[in-house]
Amino acid sequence: MRPSKNMYKYILAFGSNVGDRQKNLDKSLILLNKHIFITKQSTRKETKPLTHPEYNTSDHENYVNFICEAETHYNPDELYCIITEIEDLIGHPRERRWMPRSLDIDILLCAEFENKPFSECKPYPYSKEPNFFVPHRDYFNRSFWRDMVEDEFKIPKEQIAKHFKFY
Repeated sequence: MRPSKNMYKYILAFGSNVGDRQKNLDKSLILLNKHIFITKQSTRKETKPLTHPEYNTSDHENYVNFICEAETHYNPDELYCIITEIEDLIGHPRERRWMPRSLDIDILLCAEFENKPFSECKPYPYSKEPNFFVPHRDYFNRSFWRDMVEDEFKIPKEQIAKHFKFY
């Protein structure tokens, strides 16, 4: 796949709850760094597995999660393909949703590239079904994501809301 010529800024979320979680996340960063430039990374946080009315998560170990801000010339479709290849390499079963996994990477937000902080960049108007959405539809359901994005990265709630006006 040929990358687009435009530049994009992303907020990506990482998680691992199988095997050596820290090593899985470290390896994912090494592989992803071949395609993106990471400009900022949050602290890593251990979280309990989420619950879901349709999927049993009682057998899940705790996750280690973090987010990063990244820049690349890959548009959301192209970046998603790269991410799924890295997830599959490290361990992301796809037999059903909500399975334990060695690696999960989600595209939370995307903005048009500007030489200023993400919080000041214009949201990129994008969404896609059925595989994924940008911005990530579950953003507001995961307080640890909000804490990392809004508190650690200092991206105001008002700016986040601008990303979701395109739905």
